Amino acid sequence: MAAPSEGDAASLLPDLPGGPLQAYRARASFCWKELALFLEGEDMLRLKKSIFSALEDDPLFARSHGHELSLEKHRELTFLRCKWVLGHAPVRVEDMVRNPLSVLTLITCLGTYDWSLAQKFLLHLLVFGFAIYKSGSERHLEYLPKILNMEIFGCFAVTEVSHGSNAKAIRTTAHYDPTTEEFILHSPDFEAAKFWVGNMGKTATHAVVFAQLYTPGGRCHGLHSFLVQIRNPKTLLPMPGVMVGDVGKKLGLNGVDNGFAMFHKVRIPRQALLNQTGDVTPEGTYVTPFKDAKQRFGASLSNLSLGRATIVAMSVMNLKLAVSIALRFSATRRQFGPTDEVEVPVLEYQMQQWRLLPYLAAAYAVDHFSKWLFLNLAEFHQGLMGTDHGTRQAELGREIHALVSGSKPLASWTAQRGIQECREACGGHGYLAVNRLGDLRNENDPNCTYEGDNNVLLQQTSGYLLGLLELRLQGGARLESPLGTVDFLEAYPDILNQRFSCPSVAGCLESSVPLAAYEWLVCYLLRESVQKVNQEKRSGSSDFEARNNSQLKDDAVALVDVIAPPDFILDSPIGRADGELYKKPLDRRPSGEPSAGAGIVVGGVFCQ
Repeated sequence: MAAPSEGDAASLLPDLPGGPLQAYRARASFCWKELALFLEGEDMLRLKKSIFSALEDDPLFARSHGHELSLEKHRELTFLRCKWVLGHAPVRVEDMVRNPLSVLTLITCLGTYDWSLAQKFLLHLLVFGFAIYKSGSERHLEYLPKILNMEIFGCFAVTEVSHGSNAKAIRTTAHYDPTTEEFILHSPDFEAAKFWVGNMGKTATHAVVFAQLYTPGGRCHGLHSFLVQIRNPKTLLPMPGVMVGDVGKKLGLNGVDNGFAMFHKVRIPRQALLNQTGDVTPEGTYVTPFKDAKQRFGASLSNLSLGRATIVAMSVMNLKLAVSIALRFSATRRQFGPTDEVEVPVLEYQMQQWRLLPYLAAAYAVDHFSKWLFLNLAEFHQGLMGTDHGTRQAELGREIHALVSGSKPLASWTAQRGIQECREACGGHGYLAVNRLGDLRNENDPNCTYEGDNNVLLQQTSGYLLGLLELRLQGGARLESPLGTVDFLEAYPDILNQRFSCPSVAGCLESSVPLAAYEWLVCYLLRESVQKVNQEKRSGSSDFEARNNSQLKDDAVALVDVIAPPDFILDSPIGRADGELYKKPLDRRPSGEPSAGAGIVVGGVFCQ
């Protein structure tokens, strides 16, 4: 990349206001504008500038400092803002296809203003809309203009009350009836209710619903997605047979209406099946281009990789915002000094540097990685939608799945710890709500659990690596991957035989040193894991048991019983002493209020 000229940078980035921070800016060894232009590029900087200017100039986005919006008002305002963005955003659909980073820039820019707005926009356009575009066929294209003009508003319904990470065990069913050419969508009980679905609580009119597909004769063909209307677009009243509602107030992101839904023998047309991975003929015969059921299942959930990759970028942006706040505060907040009359900025203290600068470095590093990952993911999806279904494409899909499954935990946990460190580094000022660090912490928090719990996702990455290592140890083909991220495992034995040696401190600062250390650590952990699992298998354990038998667990509940207060004091529906997680999951009615027959209470609202 050619070095940016000073004139280009100056025209794109206005001068920052003078003040106490100017002393530090004058001491910098580089021009911040030129570095921004080098890292972002002219097109992305212009896009950011246009987005930020549009938000600042429209009264709909005026900040409401000084008073807290009610839950209903917050959600109403977020919906109106989302509608405005869809109508005024400087990024068109063709721009997203031409340069995938433009949509990532749009989402993170919206998030820097308000993550509820960014999430609502993301869920409707990219998660819901892209699922229809990618998982459907020509018969579903008619919905895309309606999505763009918000004639319909969408959500993506996978998670259920009793199943999240284990998507294969989802219990919503879709039985095909050839006499009417319809699927009958049904939730067998409350545990099968779709839950935590963003946009479903108040505003979604349609949902991509995942259900187990059954053909006549009772044969189950596994998880498939269906486009289902859940509300009347004009009245927002539920469709017949659909019970839908809001889960209530959350720790953060309360501009997004997370909801639940149950389906009671709801009939939907055969064409509602998003049929890219499998279809049903009018007579009831199931057809699929996939010979391997596991590959079909993976393809049906490949949209989750897009969401997880976006979460990586969102987490990085949260970290950027937090370190921006904390470091600017640290450069101006003065405490102590060489004399009683002179105090120095707290940034001058090594302890403050040690706390914050690693997270500043992490923000740069993970940001670069997240863009690289998103571009490769976009290339992969373009190949899937084209004619590229070869061996390399399949290997690329597995590698990207492993990368996304590992990078979401890395990014979200790094951001969460970094935000907390920034909050503490700002002392009492960091605890004030107006300084936003509390909101950033709460709104980054769900990044660690939705679209896959971080700890569960890491097992996806470790499983991929263990599988590759097994092939390597069995003398299989050369160990390499399309993106080259695991090629170092080809030298697995040699890496383990290496010992650290560095002749000087300066040599330790070379980037190759920590890279070599991480490669050795990965190989070591893989070897230890393989040995542990094999030992369990030799003792007669199944694959599942071999991965779980080493955990400190039998005494856990009894130990908790010692320290837990009574249910009234603990005041947590999911932490009740009776362990009835699903019978009364969110019942927060006042004591003495009568039960109302066959219904549920969600977020304090009874739903019949």
